[in-house]
Amino acid sequence: MNESYNREATVVTPEHVRLHLQTAGLGSRAAALIADMLLLLAAFGIVSLLTGLILIPFDLAVADLFGEYAIAFLIVFAALLTGAYYALAEYYMAGQTFGKRWLGLRVVQENGQPVTLLSALIRNFFRLIDFLPSFYIAGALWMFFHPLDKRLGDLAAGTIVVRDLEHERRTIRNRTQKWLDKWRMQHRFSLTIPDAARGKVERDDWLLLAAYVERMPSLDSQKRDELAWRITQRLLRKLELDLNPYHLYPAAFLVELYILLSDEWSL
Repeated sequence: MNESYNREATVVTPEHVRLHLQTAGLGSRAAALIADMLLLLAAFGIVSLLTGLILIPFDLAVADLFGEYAIAFLIVFAALLTGAYYALAEYYMAGQTFGKRWLGLRVVQENGQPVTLLSALIRNFFRLIDFLPSFYIAGALWMFFHPLDKRLGDLAAGTIVVRDLEHERRTIRNRTQKWLDKWRMQHRFSLTIPDAARGKVERDDWLLLAAYVERMPSLDSQKRDELAWRITQRLLRKLELDLNPYHLYPAAFLVELYILLSDEWSL
């Protein structure tokens, strides 16, 4: 889920490395929250069903066991279990719950380091306040106006929720691969590059090639061919290959070159 209003946070790690992280906005965090809540509701439903099945032979009910405190006990138990899920998941899953993982989000500390158990406990304890008066209205309003999309729990714990760049790269690669599979069925093109020529490809060359190929699905045919010709000329000069065999099919050449080099450059 892309959000045009996502903001960028600049953090400096203890090793004095400057990182530029894209914060997760209200929309993607709400989607992750809904996914987590649905997962918790399913877990509560399963536990309730199993509890009921266990108590049936004894002709017992929850109300009989706890009397007038049954509902209060269940509410407190559900709140504790929910808080434990968020805190432990974020700590043991490197800043992610299952909902955050599905949406490509991650909680980190303000210095870019992984979230600690204490910070995970603090930020999730403050969910009680962020939830007020209902359905996270307080947390949503605070996030909307905060320059780094922080809710109150993030302020208290010194954390920030960012977009997981590796997740986005995998998503782009998977989408690109599906498109390339269809492309290659329609454009038969064979390409072999000597090992000596491969070694001449530098990081800037690969970034240019990858950026073009991964944008091909969104380019119109005229723009696609125009860019392909310009990039092909540059790469052929770098590889010291003859232009003639490839000038008629520059886009196909770039696609095959991308596939040949992706294993060594995508590590």
